[in-house]
Amino acid sequence: MVPEGSLVAAVSGGGDSVALLHLLTATPRRVIVAHLDHALREDSERDAQFVRALAERLGYECVIERLEVARIAETRGANLEATARELRYSFLARVAKLHEAQAVLTAHTQDDQAETVLMQLLQGTGRGLGMRPKRGKVVRPLLELSHAMLRAYLNSKGESWLEDVTNADITFDRNYLRHEVLPNLVERFPQAKVALARFAGISQAEDDTLDPLAARLLHPDPRWPCPAYRIAPLLQASPALRRRALRQVLERCGQRPESRLIYALERALEETAFTLPEGWIVRRRDGTLFLIPPNLSTVARWPGSRIAQPGDYLQMAGGRKRLVEFLGERGVPSELKQIWPVLAEGSLVREVWGLWPEPEDARFMALALEEAESAARQGEVPVGAVIVQGGKLLARARNRVEEAKYATAHAEFLALQRAFQVTGKKVLPEATLYVTLEPCAMCFGALIEAQVGRVVYGAENLKAGAVTAHGLVPPFAWEGGWLERESGRLLREFFARRRQPNAVQAQGPITLEESSG
Repeated sequence: MVPEGSLVAAVSGGGDSVALLHLLTATPRRVIVAHLDHALREDSERDAQFVRALAERLGYECVIERLEVARIAETRGANLEATARELRYSFLARVAKLHEAQAVLTAHTQDDQAETVLMQLLQGTGRGLGMRPKRGKVVRPLLELSHAMLRAYLNSKGESWLEDVTNADITFDRNYLRHEVLPNLVERFPQAKVALARFAGISQAEDDTLDPLAARLLHPDPRWPCPAYRIAPLLQASPALRRRALRQVLERCGQRPESRLIYALERALEETAFTLPEGWIVRRRDGTLFLIPPNLSTVARWPGSRIAQPGDYLQMAGGRKRLVEFLGERGVPSELKQIWPVLAEGSLVREVWGLWPEPEDARFMALALEEAESAARQGEVPVGAVIVQGGKLLARARNRVEEAKYATAHAEFLALQRAFQVTGKKVLPEATLYVTLEPCAMCFGALIEAQVGRVVYGAENLKAGAVTAHGLVPPFAWEGGWLERESGRLLREFFARRRQPNAVQAQGPITLEESSG
C-alpha cells in the first residue's frame, strides 16, 4: 500500500503519530518528519520541540511550520476544524514536494475511522463514508489498529507521548463524539468501532464500483462558457446513480458534496433554480443543467474579450439586433446573458462566443433539420442526418423506414452508406455525424464500426437512445442540444398529428417517448 521511495510522516506528538514514527524505524527508507504548529494553544511550541527532539533521537529529518489557524479561519469566515485540516494537508503536500517524497503517512486509527463515519452520517455528507487507506499521496497505514493497541506498543517500549488538552474540549464536534457518544455506544455494543470501520470499507468498495457508472451519466454540453450538463441521461437513471453523478458535479465545481446540495441539484433538474454556497447559480434551461460561477472572469474565452453589456448590438443581414435579444433566441439563460463573452468595438459586437459568426455545428445541424422536415412531409419519423469531414459535407439523409419497408433504414445508417460511397473508404475516423435525434443502439453500433470521430445530436431519444435509454458508453465525442428546440418540436408535432390528425400542437415539455430512429 505504501509506495517505494522516501516518506513524509505527519507527527503531532500524540500517541498515535509517535507510535507511527517508532514503527517506521523498521524500514530502511528515508523518512521526513513533518509537524504543523496550529498556534491554538499557548504551549503549542512545546509540542513542536517534543517532535523535533524525537525526530533527532530516531535519526530523522524534521520540518516544522507554525500557522495561526484561528486567525486564518476567522479571516475566511470558515469553520476552525475544516480550516485546520485544509492547512495541515497543504503543509504536508508542500513538504512532500520539497523532499520528493512518494507518500505522506498519517497516523489515523480505527478509532478515528469510527468517529469520521459518525461525523459524516450526522452532517449528511454525500460522499463515500470514512477515510480511505490511500488517497493520492496520503497513506493511512494504521486504520485497522486501535488507539489502545498503539499505546500498549509505546508502553512496551517505555516511550512517552503528548496529550493535547484541546482534545478534551467537547465544544468541538469530533471531541464530543469521541468522549460523549462513542463510549456509550461501545458500552452497549462492544464491537461498535470495528463495525463502523468495516462499514466504511464496504461503502468505499461500493464507491469504487458505482462512481464510474455514475460518471457515465455526465455529458458536458460544450456550447456554453460555464459548466453545463445534459439532463436527460440523469433523469433517466436510477436515483442512486443520479445522486452519485450529481455529487461529482459538485466536486468538479469545488463544492462540498453535502446531501442537501445533492437533493437541491435534483430539484434543479426539474426546473427549480437555486444558489450554491459561494454564489454558484444552478438552473435548467431546455435540456441542459447550468452551473454559473460567481466569478464572472472565469467565463471569458478570448484575449481582449469582455462580457456582454446593456446596449450591445449585432449588425446582421436583416439589420441591427440587440445582443440580449440575439442571446435569448439561442436559448441562453438570463444569468448567462449578462456575462457572455464577446469581442466588440464600442457597443458593436463583432463576435459572440460560440454563437456568432454562426458556428459550423449550427450550420450543419440546420441541414440535418431540413432532412428531418423532409421526412415528416413523407410520413416518416422526422429524423435527419448529415456527415461532414474536414468542413466538407459528405452525405445527408432522412429517415426512410416506411418508404423502404425496412426497419434499419434510419437516417444515420443511410448517411453512413452514402458517405462510404463518396469517399470510397470503409471507415470515417475524422468525420462528424449531425443528427436531429440521439442515435439508437443499432446506429450507435454502426457509428462505432465506421470509427466516426464525433456525434452531434439535437434532442435525446428517451425511448431508444443508445446512451440515454440503454446506457452505452460512446467511444467518440458525444454532444447533444444543437437545435434541440426545433428538433424536439418537429417530433412532438409529428406524433401529435399521428395521434389526432386535427389536433392543435400540444404545449409542454418534450418527452419524445414515442420517438425512435
